[in-house]
Amino acid sequence: MSAKVETLIASGGLLSSSLATDDVSLEVVEGPHKGAILRLEQEVSRIGRAEWCDLVLTEDPWVSSEHCECSLEARGVRVRDMGSRNGLLLNDCPVLDAYMVAGSRLKIGNSVMQLVSHHRKREIVIKYQDDSGLLVGRSPQMRKIFSMLDRLRSRNIAIFLGGETGTGKSTIARAIHTLAGDTKAPFVMVNCGALPSGLIESELFGYEKGAFTGADSSHEGFFQQANGGTLFLDEIAELPLELQPKLLDVLDRKKVRRIGGKKEVDVDFRLITATHRHLPTEVEARRFREDLYFRIAVVELLVPPLRERSEDIPLLIERILRELFPDTKIRLTEDATAILKTYLWPGNVRQLRNVLERSVTFLEGDVLRGEDLLLPSDAKVQSKKEEFVHPMLESSSLAGLVPSEALKQGETIALKDVMDSIEKAILIQALEIADRNVQEAAAMLSISPAWLYNRIKKYNITNKRD
Repeated sequence: MSAKVETLIASGGLLSSSLATDDVSLEVVEGPHKGAILRLEQEVSRIGRAEWCDLVLTEDPWVSSEHCECSLEARGVRVRDMGSRNGLLLNDCPVLDAYMVAGSRLKIGNSVMQLVSHHRKREIVIKYQDDSGLLVGRSPQMRKIFSMLDRLRSRNIAIFLGGETGTGKSTIARAIHTLAGDTKAPFVMVNCGALPSGLIESELFGYEKGAFTGADSSHEGFFQQANGGTLFLDEIAELPLELQPKLLDVLDRKKVRRIGGKKEVDVDFRLITATHRHLPTEVEARRFREDLYFRIAVVELLVPPLRERSEDIPLLIERILRELFPDTKIRLTEDATAILKTYLWPGNVRQLRNVLERSVTFLEGDVLRGEDLLLPSDAKVQSKKEEFVHPMLESSSLAGLVPSEALKQGETIALKDVMDSIEKAILIQALEIADRNVQEAAAMLSISPAWLYNRIKKYNITNKRD
């Protein structure tokens, strides 16, 4: 049996917990890496060909870059496929997500490994804050990001951050830079969507004096400014198509030439990119180059929306209030915290910060109650979710989709086709209620916008307003 012990920090929030678990290892018993051992000593361990994995199987051609992950949980050792090309076999049975016990044999590509128990207990620390001190979260999604950042801190690998607007992608980028350890290295943040279209190239590459009208002096572009540090290109999907091959050339050759310049300058920086758009969809629509996508997304991290990690909200509240009002100790009542945890937060962490700042600014005293919260007067997302739930439970909503009469007459029915029809009808209704807003429709269904975009494509659903 496992036991979980929570550790309190002075301010009342949770910094970490400890998990008592079995001391186990994965030992490779067959394949080109026979004899390799992965000691499962942390909450999440990854196996694949990529150099940042915990068990690297570069000699096995059938192993994917990030093939699977093993996590230590109260229930035991959990193994999950991470979208590999060839899948997993646990005791010769295909699995996507399963628990292992001592003696279990896991096959990945041509490699077979066995879970070995060392017949003793130990405690592992589960952190609710990353090592940079900039990020907090109790949710599994955020703890997974913490573990990834810990592995990437010493590797200069291109990292792509996906997720909705306001989820904190820029803070994660700064955390990655901070974890690299060089406090004097530059951190250059560029919002590609905010740059005037006529100035993007000159701002990125820089220019020489006299290169164009108004160029009264030489100017170092963002590429040069980030040399030796980190370049964070936010909203990378907004970069004009004609500039994308030039960015790809800089990344491949690590050289840049200013506009109007005659010589190239060496540049070397860690690249982090982000966008709220679904880049594979942008690639398919030919608005974003596929080769550039592969180049910038060597490691891809999906930042979850706040509505999918409500357990993080108390820690975020504490962090935000401490940053906004360092000289005042603001306390929240249980009903205020409950309201903030159940709100859907279409603007994510950025909106939570704005609501707290606005509410405390007009607060008399230091106790924030539910009635003191200045949430948006338009509860559009919440009301739409309530409007959506009940019609979906009514059989009339699915009239004609379930072939009950055909079944009574003994006809053969393809269950997959029926399920597809029902799924399509539900998606169409959600999109109609959300006024064709994919983000809101996805929130109603508790699915990711990326998943909904894929289903829209699969069913050829028209998602345009009349």
